[in-house]
Amino acid sequence: MRDAVKRSILLLTGIAVETVGAVATAAGVAGMVSWPPTAWSGWAFGLGMTLMIPGFFLIFAGLWNQALRGVMSGAGAESTAGGGSPGGIFGLIKDMTGGNTDLLTGGVPASAVILAMRDTGVTINDQPMVVFDLEVRREGADAYRVSHREPLPRLLVGAVLPGAHLPVRLDPADPARLTIDWQRAASHPTPGERVSAADILARGVPATATVLATFSTNGMTADNGDPVIGLVLLVTGPDARPYEVRLAHRVPPHHLPLTTPGTRVPARIAPEDPQKVAIDWDAAVPTPQNA
Repeated sequence: MRDAVKRSILLLTGIAVETVGAVATAAGVAGMVSWPPTAWSGWAFGLGMTLMIPGFFLIFAGLWNQALRGVMSGAGAESTAGGGSPGGIFGLIKDMTGGNTDLLTGGVPASAVILAMRDTGVTINDQPMVVFDLEVRREGADAYRVSHREPLPRLLVGAVLPGAHLPVRLDPADPARLTIDWQRAASHPTPGERVSAADILARGVPATATVLATFSTNGMTADNGDPVIGLVLLVTGPDARPYEVRLAHRVPPHHLPLTTPGTRVPARIAPEDPQKVAIDWDAAVPTPQNA
């Protein structure tokens, strides 16, 4: 709504300035071609031309913003095939012009779990542009998955990993259109925020995790230099009801063979959140799952 008002103000102001400039220019031309030429014709012509130039740019700015928004919306719908951030040149232009930041004030609050993330190699305002594969959870609605592209604040690089929970704002008319509330994510931890594996191992509930798959974390490493691997796990706790978890986990180099799909490893589950899982590498012994 705020952007629409700005575009309307630009357009109306441009039309008004252009109209006054055109009238003054026409009067100046009429005065100069009459005989004898009027004394004020040169002044009127100069004033008119001076007004018409900024008037043209104001009209262009208003129409361009409106057209650009419509084109990007249409291109986004085609490139995402059902939702998410638009790709290609239109997506890049949208990112450079502010993305979906209007949703920070008018969007519906929700939470999202990072399923995967990848660097696009593009930076905007010295912030890396990242594609997030998210599972969005909104109160009173079923969870759904969406691919979303947004700059990752430089101070949060390395702290935001697959498995993390983020506060987001959704477009009520298009739930696939969203923005991440980085300010709230940095200053107000969510119930699903990441905690240390050591803390979960110390107080967690015993469980068994079966490796279903792995995914790239773009070469991330832990503080001690161990690789951080993206893992898709099937976790079975004391209630014997298995469920799937995606997370980024430190893996000691000599335990890398345990990340082979089908391998069972001992784990612990945080009592307050079953999505917080830590693998007990010290007790891990490879035991491939039987078919």
